[in-house]
Parts: sequence; C-alpha cells; structure tokens
Amino acid sequence: MGDNIPINVYESMFAKSESTDVCLIIKEDETQPAKKSRKLTASSDVTTSPVLTRKMYVNRATLSSRSTVFEGMFAASPDSTEFTINDAKYDELAAVLSVTEPTPIDPTEENVEGILRLADRFMLLDATRYVESFISRSGWDEKKKNELSKKFNLKNLTQRRD
Repeated sequence: MGDNIPINVYESMFAKSESTDVCLIIKEDETQPAKKSRKLTASSDVTTSPVLTRKMYVNRATLSSRSTVFEGMFAASPDSTEFTINDAKYDELAAVLSVTEPTPIDPTEENVEGILRLADRFMLLDATRYVESFISRSGWDEKKKNELSKKFNLKNLTQRRD
C-alpha cells in the first residue's frame, strides 16, 4: 500500500462505473508546518499548505451497510452524489475502503497506523479486522505488534498473542 502501490491501482479500483453512485472527494494536505506557533504575529508565521484533491467513486449502499458513519453522512444528504473527506491520505483511505473489493490492499508498516485510524474514524470494522489479521500474519517484530494492539484496541490480535 502507499509507497509500493502505484496511484493508478487506486484509481482503477475506485473508478467511476455503473455500480458506483457516489464520489468521495479527498482533500489531502500535502505539507506539515515545521512548528505550530502560539500566536501569529507576522505574515512569515503563516504557511500556506497546498491541498491535493482526488476522487474515489464508491457505491452508497455498500458503504452504508458497512459503516454507520457513511450511512449517516449519506442519509443527511440523500440527493447529493459528492461528499468531501478532509484530513485523510488518499492511499490510506483507498486501503480502508478496499476491504469492500475482491482484492483488498495490504497495509505496510509505514501506513498501518493511518489505516487503522481511518477505519476507526469511519467505523469500518471489516477494515479493522482485515488489518488486524494482516498484522497477525506479518513478520513484524513483536514489539510493533504489541504497540499496535494496545494503541488501537485490537482485541483479536491481543487474544491471538496470549
């Protein structure tokens, strides 16, 4: 995922098709400020962050059936076909939503935490379980597995390890 998967794989997985009826517009902030200032006093303290906008086409019913967050979002605007997702990395969201596809995208050590954070944010239990199973089978060191298990309350991973 992420570093190892070309963007066109994500784009083809979430391309517009006859089975998609919703467009998720992902706005990803490409930069991180060097440090946060308590008080902005001069224009040099202000950083302008370029925002990368990408689209993912999905099926409303599929996401609604797997996530109460998406269900609520879609129900609040039933006639809308576009929904903006802020504060998410495109590749991590693609990985989270790929669990609805025949061949989910595997996490990497670099993006596993972001994927678990998004799975939690959107209450996608299928994604959490998939990542949990992946971590369990991975060759990652025990310390990393324990940290992830505790940080994200991965009960199945904890039980397998006891």
